Amino acid sequence: MAKRQNFKSWKVITLSFLGVVTFWFFNALGKEYSYRFKYPIKFVFNADSLVAVKPLPEYVEIDVTGGGWSLFRETFRIGVEPVIFNPDNPAAINYLTRPSILPILTDQLSQLRINFLFTDTLYIDIDRKDFKLVDLKIDSSKINMDKYHRIISNIEIEPDTAVIYGPESYLDSLSEQYVVTIDAKEIDRKFDRYVDLSLPEGFDIYSRPPTIHVKFEVERFETLEIPLEVELLGFPLDSSVYVTNPKINVKFLIRESLKEEYYDEDFRVVVDFSMINKSDSLAPAIIASHPESALELEVVPDSLKIRYAE
Repeated sequence: MAKRQNFKSWKVITLSFLGVVTFWFFNALGKEYSYRFKYPIKFVFNADSLVAVKPLPEYVEIDVTGGGWSLFRETFRIGVEPVIFNPDNPAAINYLTRPSILPILTDQLSQLRINFLFTDTLYIDIDRKDFKLVDLKIDSSKINMDKYHRIISNIEIEPDTAVIYGPESYLDSLSEQYVVTIDAKEIDRKFDRYVDLSLPEGFDIYSRPPTIHVKFEVERFETLEIPLEVELLGFPLDSSVYVTNPKINVKFLIRESLKEEYYDEDFRVVVDFSMINKSDSLAPAIIASHPESALELEVVPDSLKIRYAE
């Protein structure tokens, strides 16, 4: 029985305390207070013809005076509608200053008295939407190939033109020729894929068509090396001037399918007497001819020592 009476006593005390707190809370909300906080804003414009090039401001910082209920709702975002900014010609302006911001806030926040606007300037970047027709190109030097493979055909793209849509400022920065990047690594086989134009993300930039068909043939290449004897050009016939060691090696890259179809005779390396460097008696070894299929040719050594008979 005693326990039940104690429980009833605590229940009465608790309800009384809650009643006092509730009375104090509602009484406090009925008074006026000053408060500094960030109020949400929203820019409204015709999204069919305009686009925000940079993220738009979302808040202004203000100091206000108002009833407790109003401030409670604003502080905890209860039923709060953002202040609407609807500039007449948003593409023609880059910012709004305090004198132009304050009347908009005062008009839409009539339940509050604005004491001070801490936000000095709202920077905006809204541009007109437009489109541009561009020719498409792929830079083969930028394609990431496997170290042993090379492209052996023309790069086919279909279609070879596209229409790019987006802000005028972005389109003005584009040339008439748009270079498409192939986002593939260490390609080692025939390439036949649809690729996108790698346009910047966001700000309503897109293309028609969104992708293009790219094709090219790929083959493995091998590095080969052959020994040759250089051919002397313009040297005296009496052998008063001669090359100490006329032997060199020619390194080159060749398609795997063609490596049996070349001959040493197809290569010709010469040393020209007129090109001797008198300071060190060296003359460059120059490749005068080679098979078209041989790539990245290198002569080792690339110059030879010239001797004069005593």
